[in-house]
Amino acid sequence: MFNLKHIIISFFCLAFIHYSAQAQETLSLEKLSEQDFLELVMENHPLIQQAENLRKMGDFAVMAARGNFDPELYSKNKQKYYDQKNYYQYSESGISLATRTGITLQGGYDWTAGEFLSNESTLPNAGLWYAGVSVPVLQGLFIDDRRAALQKAFVDRRAFENEAQLMLIDILLEGSNYYWQFAKFQYQKRVIEEAIELAQDNFENYKISYEQGDKPAVDTLEASIQLQNLNIQNQQLEVDLANAKLNLFTFLWGKDQPIEESDLKATAINNISQSKIDSLRASLPIFIQEHPAIRESEYKIQKLQIDNRLKKEKLKPKLNLEYNLLQDPAGNFSEIQNLDNYNWGLTFSMPLLLRQPRGELRMNEIKLENTNFELQQKRLSIRNKARQYENTFENIAQQLKTYQDIVTQYESLLTAELRKFEIGESSIFLINYRQMSLVNARMKYIELQTKYRLYYRQWLHSLGAKPELWVAN
Repeated sequence: MFNLKHIIISFFCLAFIHYSAQAQETLSLEKLSEQDFLELVMENHPLIQQAENLRKMGDFAVMAARGNFDPELYSKNKQKYYDQKNYYQYSESGISLATRTGITLQGGYDWTAGEFLSNESTLPNAGLWYAGVSVPVLQGLFIDDRRAALQKAFVDRRAFENEAQLMLIDILLEGSNYYWQFAKFQYQKRVIEEAIELAQDNFENYKISYEQGDKPAVDTLEASIQLQNLNIQNQQLEVDLANAKLNLFTFLWGKDQPIEESDLKATAINNISQSKIDSLRASLPIFIQEHPAIRESEYKIQKLQIDNRLKKEKLKPKLNLEYNLLQDPAGNFSEIQNLDNYNWGLTFSMPLLLRQPRGELRMNEIKLENTNFELQQKRLSIRNKARQYENTFENIAQQLKTYQDIVTQYESLLTAELRKFEIGESSIFLINYRQMSLVNARMKYIELQTKYRLYYRQWLHSLGAKPELWVAN
């Protein structure tokens, strides 16, 4: 009788020592930390490439808007030939260049021929060269459609970069969630495997003792039920761990294809330094100011402000002045210095009621006002959401300290129960109860550890922290 008790107590103690030793050994054998995992995600994940493509789209948006200022070649030809007579033939070719000042530079060559040309259309036999400018004196002097499109393209480029950052932190949060789910099931499975090993040996010892007539059948039944319950938990954890591993490998890509699934282990779950937490908390106003969601609204406002300037500009009358110097190709180019040969023109137009530009301006002002309201609400929402995650994160940190003490206390209770069993004052029922209480406490502690890290990542996400902070040590 004493020998069986001694064997059981010794086995429990050896199991505890083995569990602690194995935990230390596995820490040195871990293959993939969360930091390494996130770095791999940022290197090769297809969604990361999509984010990079967004940045390229911003550059191409600016290129497209700059195309409005590309030089433009033009040519016009018109001829009437009837009854074997060349009535007239007009030919005009040239180049125009719109500038960012609103002034359009132009130059070209005109040539005419025919028997029935009007006096004003008659040109020297060699035609005429011309070079000049077209200037918007009123509407279009400070801003026009071309310049507005270019200004908005510069805003769009920053908006695309901002959208890419939003996409990156969304990917990192999702990846962190998968990583810590995997780590949780991995560590919980280790706890259950240790408990199964102990319960299996315990059952075998009681079975032998029952066959020898030293123990009643009910003790063997109790040991068997304990073992079966642990096996069921282990089976469920095997499925959970396998599924979590599959989720993890959806984020692990090589340069051109997914990384092949292999045996993978997560690193130890370490605490986050308090100085880092305090630094993030102190920087909350800066995070809110630079938050990608805030930037997104600010870029909308900037584009609406550009539209506002343009629509106000269109309330002005159109008054365009055109001036060209003329030069006979056969003449002396020094004549250009005298500015004696030229043509010029003036065009003016104005809607009488201005209902279209006034209506469009007012609608744009309302959009601008609403977007400002949206920005104010977004600032408040982001600040409060960040504080909520911070509070939850801090609460879990406190729970972790408490649960660490609980695990230690359960270990003490089990050790005491084993001593009582040694002197005949306890039973297998109480020992099993103490063991399951300790197992459940360890499982809960691991769950809180992973929640601690995951809520830290959710806090970073709510702050809109740049990807560099996610992978920093």
